[in-house]
Parts: sequence; C-alpha cells; structure tokens
Amino acid sequence: MVIKNWVIYIAVMIGLSIFAVLYIKQSGFIVLIMAAVVPPLYSVVLYAAARRSVKVTFSQKLKSAEKGKKLPLTVCIESRGKISLGCRVVLFLVVNDGLGAYSNTIKKKIYLNSQQEEILLYLDPKRCGFFEARVDKIICYQGFSLLRYAARPEALTSFFVMPEYREYPIPIKRDGEEREGDSECYSSVKAGNDPSELYDIRYYRPGDRQNAINWKLSAKKKEMIVQDYGFPIACDTAVLIDLTNERDADTIERAMELLYFTAVQMVMAGKIFYVIWKDGHEKKVRRKMIREEEDVSQMLLEVLQSGMTKYGDPIEELYSAQFEGEYLFGCIFLYSGRKQMEDEVIRDRLRTSAIEFVRVQKGDVC
Repeated sequence: MVIKNWVIYIAVMIGLSIFAVLYIKQSGFIVLIMAAVVPPLYSVVLYAAARRSVKVTFSQKLKSAEKGKKLPLTVCIESRGKISLGCRVVLFLVVNDGLGAYSNTIKKKIYLNSQQEEILLYLDPKRCGFFEARVDKIICYQGFSLLRYAARPEALTSFFVMPEYREYPIPIKRDGEEREGDSECYSSVKAGNDPSELYDIRYYRPGDRQNAINWKLSAKKKEMIVQDYGFPIACDTAVLIDLTNERDADTIERAMELLYFTAVQMVMAGKIFYVIWKDGHEKKVRRKMIREEEDVSQMLLEVLQSGMTKYGDPIEELYSAQFEGEYLFGCIFLYSGRKQMEDEVIRDRLRTSAIEFVRVQKGDVC
C-alpha cells in the first residue's frame, strides 16, 4: 500500500513538473516545490510522533463457546494522543485451530476517528478445542499513507469449545462391586473401617464389635448405639486416551467426542475413575479423578490444553514409570495414530487384567 502511494505521488509530481515547465510562470514553481516537499515532510513528522501511540486490548475475556455458533469478540484500539487521529489502521487477528498451530487470520481495516475505537469481530469455531486469539500485529498509515509503522501488541485471549455429545457403541457396565481402597470418596450403600468418615449411627445388633459402640451416646439414649465408619471406594478404573502423532483434525475431533461420551456414561453409572492422558508440553502423564459431571468439563479443558499429539513416547511407558506400584482393576484405552498395539505389553505396563481397546479412525470407531 505504501509503495503504491509513493508511485502515485511521484507520478503526480512528474506530471505537475512537466505542466509547470510548459505553462506556469516562475511563481508557480514555488507552489510546485511546496507540493512536492510538504506531504513527505508532514508524513515524517506524524510518523515520528505517533510511532508508539496506539494500544490494543480485548474489552472482554472469553471463556467458553459452542461449536458451530459465532462468538463475538471486541477489540479496543486506543490512541494515547490526538496525533494519531485520522490515521488508517489495519489489524491482524490470529486464531489457532485448536491443535496448537496458529492458522486462521482475520484482517480488519478502520480509521481512528476518536481516541478509542472498538472493532467487533466474530469467531466461528468449527471444532472443539482450547483456542487462543491474539493480535499478531497492527499497521498504522500516517499522513498521506506515504509512511507506515507496524506494532506487535501483547493482546491475547482464549476460549474453550466443548466437543459435541454423541452416543457411540461402547458398552459401559452399570453394575459392579465397590472395592475398598485409599480414597476420599466413600460408599453410600455400605459401611467400612475408615474412622475418619462416619457412615451411620444405629442401634446395636448382635455381632457388632464392642469398639464400634458409642458409649457416651449410649448413656444418653439408655440404649446401645453403634456408629458405622465409612467405606473408601477404590479409584482403580481408568479411561486412557492416546493420540500420539495423530495429525488428522477429524480423527482428533471424534476421539474427543468419544472421550466425552465415555466419561459421561461412566459418571451416570455411578463409577469413580481416572482419565489418563499425556502432556506434550511437560512430557509426562496426567490423570484426573472423575466423580461427577462437573469434573468432566474441567477434564476436557485440561486434555485439550495439553498438546497430547506432540510427544512420541507411548503413554503406557510413561504411566508405568510415573505411577509405579499402582494397579488398575480395568480400563478403556482410546487411541489413534499408533500402528501397533501389543496387548500383553500394555497390560503389563498398566498393571491391569481387564482392558478394552477402542481405535479411533476418521469416520469410524472400532
């Protein structure tokens, strides 16, 4: 744009010079010289004065969005002085594609007619993911647009798009005996031996242990009162997701939908379980205990932020080293991007006897 303006300016000056030589008297040359010098000089003065006078911010913090629906985003451009008023600004907003690679660029042009201008943009997320929107740069054209300067403001915001909830043919068992373990979750249907949690207070029954009798309360009630302790439920089932080296966006989208469905179904079945995934940024395994539906949304956010497709080591190797000595009663293994899955090796690394493999492919689940 600047080069085009200079070409036009020089062409106009050449035309005026030829016209002045042929038809204008001596006083006309003074006007011609002023016409030739004033615009560039004016542009240089404005350029020097306004070079760092523009600030860019987001007027609101984005949190969550729904896939397929446009998300409004307001960008505020503030001029710190009146010297920048009237200049033309071109803003470049870059939004990542949910997989950590910046790809989608939105370009917007405005004129600074006041010291604070707001630009309303609409983002249209087509996929689930953790998205970042940042102002990559702004270009300001000063004076007669003969000079420009570019700035890279540190304006950044982020938002989370949940995967779509769809049903898949993965059977989730709704029955099963609760197993005792080291946990802060306690059974609602049976008593245990953990004195840190009170399960019930009831009247004495033949066969009850004497150390379970609450003597102080029994003296008040003038009947034998027994207190039952809590039964800590073992969190020994897991859903693993491994998308190592997977680059197909549709496959990743389907895997997240599958993880969402599986987690919700297990919560509805009354299970307490782990979701286990790889953190590609820190090169280690992360896991989150899921007890209720609120935990599922937070888990999906953490998974989509983790860069799980980046790091190449198998998840079972990392898990075996990081959680040595822990055992899983059973697990569901969601995977894609891996050519070979050695059943016995994975069982040994995860220290589990019951495992169900679910391969996620583009347009299919098997």
